[in-house]
Amino acid sequence: WGKGKGKGHRGFTPDKKVWIGGIPEGVTYKELHEHMKPAGAKWAEVFEGKGKGTGVACFASPEEAAGAIAALNGSSLGGAAIQVDVWEGKPRSAEAAAPGKTA
Repeated sequence: WGKGKGKGHRGFTPDKKVWIGGIPEGVTYKELHEHMKPAGAKWAEVFEGKGKGTGVACFASPEEAAGAIAALNGSSLGGAAIQVDVWEGKPRSAEAAAPGKTA
């Protein structure tokens, strides 16, 4: 990515991130960010490779992230309905996952 030196979703805590699925091929991080911005997104990324079709959006607070899930889950991006859900870290940090959310 190269832009924003030191930025990126790793600079945000998991409770300030949302996972996005169902992203159609060809949608860029800029389009995703524009779609998520009304909910307060500060950063968005579309994953390639194994994570193709998924992405992440980051917010200033956990409340904004939760609001984005409520407002944008099922919304249309690039002609497809996307899923917006809680960000779950790598399996080894399962104890840090949101309470009440089962894998």
